[in-house]
Amino acid sequence: MLSPRSQRINKNNNSRRKFSFFRFLFFLIFIAFATVLIYALFFSPFLEITSIEVNGNEHITENSILDKINPQISGKYFDAIKKNNLLLIRTGKIKKDIQVEFRIIKEITIKREFPSKLVVSIIERKSQMVFCSTNNCFMLDENGEAYDNYFASEENDKNNFIILREESSRKINLGEVILEKNYMEYVQGIKRELLARLEMEVENNFRVVSLISKDIRVKTKEGPEIFFNENIELEKEIEMLKVVLENKIEKNQRQDLEYIDLRIDNKIYYKFRDGTPSQIAKDTATTNATTQATASDSSDENKNKKKKD
Repeated sequence: MLSPRSQRINKNNNSRRKFSFFRFLFFLIFIAFATVLIYALFFSPFLEITSIEVNGNEHITENSILDKINPQISGKYFDAIKKNNLLLIRTGKIKKDIQVEFRIIKEITIKREFPSKLVVSIIERKSQMVFCSTNNCFMLDENGEAYDNYFASEENDKNNFIILREESSRKINLGEVILEKNYMEYVQGIKRELLARLEMEVENNFRVVSLISKDIRVKTKEGPEIFFNENIELEKEIEMLKVVLENKIEKNQRQDLEYIDLRIDNKIYYKFRDGTPSQIAKDTATTNATTQATASDSSDENKNKKKKD
């Protein structure tokens, strides 16, 4: 018969064996689970990218975006793990490569949608106009930022962008804000208002001696160049020009004009190509008043004649 001490020793040994068995069993289960998990995540086709959705692109084709993504998800890591695994795809590198290639892209986000889809969302810049200095031209977005180089081409000509050329030489860097938003709206308004209110078409090449001066020179297709200044309201300048063209200059004379200068408030200077001295028009208010007075006098004369008759 075993002594109490021997019984205690046997009991402890049995407990240790049971604990060792359960620990070994747990270890086997953990290894099996980890193996299955690693296989499912990295080796099985479950998380392989099977579709890529591109949205928000207007000027960039979907195929152009896919051409930048596909090389990043082709092949294998260490000749074992496929690169098109949804968990392993390097979204940061893809975003950087796409933005370097397509500078018109303002923002880009890439999201994983389990189990096998990649969603690429793009926000494009809104191209507004072209700015040139020292023979270098840049495309400007809605914030006046120079985001890409501009080269004349058939495709760009179709967009009919205003090309604002600064005659003073200065270096422009990509990413630099060149024009304020209000200034761009003013420049674009010149072309729009001349056509809408005076039926005057202008060439897309606008000139400025220096942006600091606020002067803008526009060449019309009829002949004369028109000088504007942002310090004067565009609506007022257009109204002044309209009054002078209707009351001072015949339509068949416009092609003989060298320039029309609207840069001084309430006055217009204009000059003919034959060297005729610059003319000075009265301010808009005076011209309108004179026109109205003349019309009023004519009306009174007609009434008096009718009474006499």
